[in-house]
Amino acid sequence: MLSALQECRIQLDAARKDEAARAAVREELEAALRREAALSAVVAEERERTEAVRLVLQALLMSIGWFGLRRRLFRSRIARLGRETPDSGPQSARHSVLLAEARRVLGAPAVQPPAQR
Repeated sequence: MLSALQECRIQLDAARKDEAARAAVREELEAALRREAALSAVVAEERERTEAVRLVLQALLMSIGWFGLRRRLFRSRIARLGRETPDSGPQSARHSVLLAEARRVLGAPAVQPPAQR
């Protein structure tokens, strides 16, 4: 009877250790999933910023004529792109890039972005 009781205690201890190990693995998995979600959001924002640079370059190429850059046409293309860009969601990251890169093309001084709260 004593050995059966000891065997039950050993099995109970092993089960508790297994449960603790599962809980630790579960916590690590949940942390990894949170990191993955955060990284996915960063990748989506960077993808939109890259797209904004591509759009500025496309507007620049479409605004170059025989005598150089047609600034008014370039400005109107950038303004149209700004109007077409959503104000929320991942695509909203394009606004600041459109402004900064258009200013760079036009030779205007860069504007500091507003401080985030």
